[in-house]
Amino acid sequence: MRISDSMIAASIVAQIGRASTRLFQLQHQVASGLAFTRPSENPSGALRAAALRANISELTRYQANCDQAATPLRLIEVVLGDIGNALSQAREAALAMSPFDSAGNQALAGQVNQIARRIVGDANADSEGRYLFSGNEVLTPPVVENPLGIPPYIYQGDDGQSIVQLSRTIKLVTNVSAADVLNLGGATDPARDDALETLRKVEAALRAGDAEQIQDGLQDIQWHMDRALALRAETGTRMQQVELAKGRLNDGVPALRSLLSGVQDVDLAQAMIGLRSQEISYQAAAAAATSLHRASLLDYF
Repeated sequence: MRISDSMIAASIVAQIGRASTRLFQLQHQVASGLAFTRPSENPSGALRAAALRANISELTRYQANCDQAATPLRLIEVVLGDIGNALSQAREAALAMSPFDSAGNQALAGQVNQIARRIVGDANADSEGRYLFSGNEVLTPPVVENPLGIPPYIYQGDDGQSIVQLSRTIKLVTNVSAADVLNLGGATDPARDDALETLRKVEAALRAGDAEQIQDGLQDIQWHMDRALALRAETGTRMQQVELAKGRLNDGVPALRSLLSGVQDVDLAQAMIGLRSQEISYQAAAAAATSLHRASLLDYF
């Protein structure tokens, strides 16, 4: 069978087309750094890459949640520590009462009054305009003076919890209300005075030189100190959970990105070699086409 010019030309055109397509693919791989850009080029790889990207997005979101949880927990832990220290100072003032030093007792009473105001300031601590101890009412000051006078302060936040997701299975509460910290409204123990009412009674006992009332106040102050310490320890435990979760995420995200790179990124060195080889093939096919174009009748005699 005689091979006609048209058959040779068609073969060369097809070869040029294949070389051109492969050359374009390799050029695109080298330029983009990706082994494929359309799912049709590598269906299984595309599915694997999509799953990995979804996992990376999920873990990145949990990383942001960890950062979001760390700041309020850190601030709450500091404030609870200050409240505990303030209560300890009030206890020391009560212990220093002397039945023979009225002026000294008045000074101690003034000190307790200032400590109570300091605790109110702590309870109304905020971060970027959002109150830390108001539950979900973050724009409302949690502790305000009671217009009725007794107890001296009331809680006007709510008992809402701020919850963040640290993983698919771990959720963490990142707030605590001033009502729980100070037992306002009997939130923790209805049978016991809140911390600020306790300090008011201790102040009154110091001014009156009432030793019996001081003893009762000392017991209540100790209870509130223990409560603040327990909440501080609980907050510290939550901070540790956040740090552990963040550490796992910081290890997991790079690992997933490495796997994704292995699936979708091109081997640049290999692609460059393939590109050079394909350029040679394309040039050879083009040269063959040019040679065919120059053919004349003399070539067949």
